[in-house]
Amino acid sequence: MYLFTGQRDHKIDGKDRIVVPSAYANAITATGKGVVYLVPGPDGGCLEAYPGDVFEAMAGGQVPNRFDGDLARKRAFFSNAERCELTGPGRISIPDRFLALFPKREVRICGFNTYLELWDPQRWEVEVGSGIRVDANQAGGGKPPSKA
Repeated sequence: MYLFTGQRDHKIDGKDRIVVPSAYANAITATGKGVVYLVPGPDGGCLEAYPGDVFEAMAGGQVPNRFDGDLARKRAFFSNAERCELTGPGRISIPDRFLALFPKREVRICGFNTYLELWDPQRWEVEVGSGIRVDANQAGGGKPPSKA
């Protein structure tokens, strides 16, 4: 079982690879068969990276059935998935068709429970980051509340 949390920024190297943070890569290698499946997010703003065993479990529960009303979403999800093996020190190659999501060749890798999300850092800040800032006072790191 995975519990991916946190976020790290990495650069895409000259061979279109990124280094997956070691804690994530170790878990994927140990239980995910050393493979991730990259799939565009539902809004197209990021890539979702599913460890091999998570993707296979999802696929097992999503056997296409022509009488199922959600065939279009399944078709879009599975036909856009790309299998990527972790190599060396936890690197994956970003397929050419996904590189446009990262115009400055920088990737923010974010834990999202059982999978990872890969974002352009600037897009993350616009779409997600500003909505999750924690005020030090709210987090208990500021002045104590005044006594009435």
